Amino acid sequence: MELGDEYTRLIYGVNRKDEKVWQELFDSYYESLCNHAARILLDDQVTEDIVQEVFVNLWNGTAVFENEKALTVYLYRSVTNNALKYLRDRNTEEARLRLWSEVEQEMSEENFSSVVREEVLRKLRELIDLLPGERRKVILMSMDGMSGEEIAAKLGVTIHTVKQQKYLAYKFIKQELGKYWIVAMLFFL
Repeated sequence: MELGDEYTRLIYGVNRKDEKVWQELFDSYYESLCNHAARILLDDQVTEDIVQEVFVNLWNGTAVFENEKALTVYLYRSVTNNALKYLRDRNTEEARLRLWSEVEQEMSEENFSSVVREEVLRKLRELIDLLPGERRKVILMSMDGMSGEEIAAKLGVTIHTVKQQKYLAYKFIKQELGKYWIVAMLFFL
C-alpha cells in the first residue's frame, strides 16, 4: 500500500487505529457532522454528544473501510441514525412522563398513601411467606392484632417461644428491607 496517497493514508490510519490519523479525522469531520446533526436535533449540546459518541463507537468498533467515501457514508449515516434514535427515545420518555404527570395529578394524597401502603404490604407479605411455618404464623397473628399471650395460647406454645419467633422474624424482615424497615414496622404497631 502506497502511503503517499492522502486518502489511502487516512483510511490506513483509521483502520489501524492510529491516534494521530484519528485526530486528523476528528478535526476534518467534527464540525460538518455537528452541522448535519444540528439540522436534525436543533440542540447544540445533544448534537456534540451524538457526534462524539459516533467517533467513540467507531474507535471501539471493528469497522474497516476500503476508501474515504465508505468512511464518510458511515459517519454521516451513524450521526443521522443516532440523532433520530435520540429524538424517538426522547419523545417516548416525554410521553411517559406526561402520562405519569396526569396520573399523579389525578391521584389524591389519600390514594397515593393507599398505593404506598399496598406496596409495602405486598413486599411484607412476600417476606413473611419466606419465613418458616411457626414463625410465619406468629407474625401473621401479631399483624392481626393478637397479643403474645393470645398467640401462645392459640398455638399451644410458651410466651417465650412467641417472643423468640417474633424476634427472629423481625430480624429477617429488617435485614431484607434495609432502610425501609421503619415503614414496615407501622404494620406491627
